[in-house]
Amino acid sequence: MNVPGERGQRDEPPLPDPGKLTDDQIATLRGAGEVRPTVAGEVLFREGDYGYDFSVILSGRVRVVDHQAGVERELVTGGPGEFVAELNLLTRERLFTTAVVSEPGEILVVPLARLLQAISRDEALGVQILQTALNRRQWLAQVGTGLRIIGAHSSAETQQLLEFAARNRLPHIWFEPGVDAAADAVLAHHSLTPEQAPIVVMRGGDVLVRPSNAELARAAGVGAGPAPGLTYDVVIVGAGPAGLAAAVYGASEGLSTAVVDELAVGGQIATTSKVENYLGFPLGISGEEFAMRAFLQVLRFGASIVLPAAATGLSVDGVIPVVHLDTGEDIATRSVIIATGASYRRIDAAGLGRFGASVFYTPLAAHGGKLAGEPVVIAGGGNSAGQAAVEVADSGNSVTIVIRGPDLDATMSRYLIERIDVQPLITVRTRSAVCEVGGSDRLQWVDIEDIDTGGRDRVPAEALFVLIGAQPHTQWLGTTVMRDQSGYVRTGPELGAEARRQQPWTVLDRDPYLLETSVPGIFAVGDARSGSVKRVASAVGEGSMAIRFVSEYLGRRAGIAVTGRGLTEGHLVSALSAAPAYNSAARQQYHAAIER
Repeated sequence: MNVPGERGQRDEPPLPDPGKLTDDQIATLRGAGEVRPTVAGEVLFREGDYGYDFSVILSGRVRVVDHQAGVERELVTGGPGEFVAELNLLTRERLFTTAVVSEPGEILVVPLARLLQAISRDEALGVQILQTALNRRQWLAQVGTGLRIIGAHSSAETQQLLEFAARNRLPHIWFEPGVDAAADAVLAHHSLTPEQAPIVVMRGGDVLVRPSNAELARAAGVGAGPAPGLTYDVVIVGAGPAGLAAAVYGASEGLSTAVVDELAVGGQIATTSKVENYLGFPLGISGEEFAMRAFLQVLRFGASIVLPAAATGLSVDGVIPVVHLDTGEDIATRSVIIATGASYRRIDAAGLGRFGASVFYTPLAAHGGKLAGEPVVIAGGGNSAGQAAVEVADSGNSVTIVIRGPDLDATMSRYLIERIDVQPLITVRTRSAVCEVGGSDRLQWVDIEDIDTGGRDRVPAEALFVLIGAQPHTQWLGTTVMRDQSGYVRTGPELGAEARRQQPWTVLDRDPYLLETSVPGIFAVGDARSGSVKRVASAVGEGSMAIRFVSEYLGRRAGIAVTGRGLTEGHLVSALSAAPAYNSAARQQYHAAIER
């Protein structure tokens, strides 16, 4: 089967592993749920809804379908021993599919809270359910279910929505008016015109006309706002590896935790095709799966995910710091972890402004099958550039890598260089720079200048990836905390010996903690921190370390020792809820002390 409406054709991907449960696993779940009969035609859940119960088919069969403009498409059929659920069971996103009983029988229905309790006691069961759910999400994206985004290739608004959907791992299909017949059919079905694009058609029939990222997020069930009236123990600004690690450790230790991000959970690692040098993954792991697993771990411990929302300022004038958001909301918190990472640098090339929709600063932004066989230029020589080049070339595209240095050795990992060396579709242009781009209605060529001679070559290109490094995303901090000349946040020893001799440290009678900024209780981790090692492993380490320092800071301030209790039943029951769990006597004592 081919997916209708997409430019080009592709074979239907093989069905994911059904993840059939064993008799012992079903017996475990029986203690958490109830058995009930089914009748033919019964709907277990419907696309467009939010939330449902986990169901195991004991007898009979269940069809999973979706609909487009009223036309039903069967995706897969499940039988005895298989469970009916996808990743949105855990994330509480809007449903992309409908489950209908095709043959009557019995199902075992397990509410989410009880499911989480059951899998916390049976690790193998939890691993199987999670891996199957991840595989099903990936398969749904491949077969073209999910959102419909209708908009012109040249529209910056369209590209913004596509990036948001891709970065948040929302299955979607992009249709271009006047190019894809499906786009015109969808517009006509909803009595809309191409001039009103971009348009997003949600599963369930809702139509969003020129939505913002926040409007799309709310419609898709992604993220949330901060809990009203709550003063958090810790607010983590940035949801990359460092921020997610801090959230997992903070929430698991009983701290009321919120994670804020302006786009998506995962940070730069979510745009990486594969992470191959992270301890514990000998065959590597895709950046997308790494980010999703971390996201689910954060949700499991009950942390609040606030997105899309960008931090615009940090006030530390009062007793309680306040993080200001571009949504107009403020978050009060007793401590802050800055994990905003870095943003991609731009290049100064003539004509770049005309072709913004064909210029990408992350490999994920170009996904969707629109570059099949077309030439690509990549500016940059770091690991991100290497990973992008290998992935795009392996998809059949010719790739030209443009770097200013004499070779890739100083900036790229050896395993990537070796892959580039044996990939015939990749050409590396050293001591060169992209100086101009051009084309008619879309990008068609890139001029590359030889830095030593000044000579120019024109190469064909339908897309340009700019992956030339990053600058710290710390402008929102202003002068609140000390930063170095490049904008990275100074912490611990980086603050200098004179910091200990100044207020407030003289009053506190202690040195700043290793990851603490010039303001007590404000910490910085990951790529945003001055002197940090720009690797995912070190970012995760710093995020987890920061929570230890947060606990020290909060304990000293409250006059008590703050100790974590790990994962409690209360966390499991409240998982995926915006309201954090408070379970330990130590936390209650701490809050009482703070309020005094």
